[in-house]
Amino acid sequence: MIDSHSHIYMDRYDEDRPAVIARAAEVGILNLLQVGCNLEESRQVIALAERVPGIYASVGVHPHDADTVTDEVLDALEVLTHHPKVLSWGEIGLDFYYDNSPREIQKAAFEAQMKRAARLDLPVVIHTRDAEPETRDITARHPIPRGGHVHCFTGSGELAADLLTMGYHIGFTGIITFRKSTDLREVVAAVPLERMLIETDSPYLAPVPHRGKRNEPAYVAEVAKAIAQIKDTPVEEVVRITTENFHRLYGCDRIEWETLAS
Repeated sequence: MIDSHSHIYMDRYDEDRPAVIARAAEVGILNLLQVGCNLEESRQVIALAERVPGIYASVGVHPHDADTVTDEVLDALEVLTHHPKVLSWGEIGLDFYYDNSPREIQKAAFEAQMKRAARLDLPVVIHTRDAEPETRDITARHPIPRGGHVHCFTGSGELAADLLTMGYHIGFTGIITFRKSTDLREVVAAVPLERMLIETDSPYLAPVPHRGKRNEPAYVAEVAKAIAQIKDTPVEEVVRITTENFHRLYGCDRIEWETLAS
């Protein structure tokens, strides 16, 4: 398996990070993509990836921190993308639920980062919440040749269909195990396995039966089980296909995949 989106570089893991990584390896996780949410965190994810085989990095500025995006920050992030363990640009996008940054600033930061990613020929990692029309508009106007991963998807089936048409992969988290997530499970049923990724978004959104606890990459197994149940497909098939999807999306000629157990 691969946990295609998590944040174990955060201080919530400072006391037991090696044990968290070991538990991930024990359940069969090959790779972790650590995703930065601002310039400083992007440097942290690279530092973690340098220390641990099988961990890779994504760099970018989350919509919560969109008001920090300047040309200087974009230039610094672009330098980071040349690191051999950086696979993508993100986490970028729009969050109109929390509105931690003004919406117009979020949109400008999203567009600026999409332009950089396209020029650098990098996939993107997109966060979108309560901003479907704007997400649809910006992704349509700024195509990414290598596509990307719309992570922790909680949107409508219509948005998922549009993103699939644009070449994106859809990522699902432990939210699909929550009792009230009936509509989201219908989206899971409709998204082809060949365009799906599994993730934890650790430390957030721990799946049932761990809900309410700090999440960790090993729990991505529960997401795979839930998808298998929804699609009436063997869990081994879900694991195989989502792993292949990750390596196809993020792989390129310069990547020689390491694993956590290396």
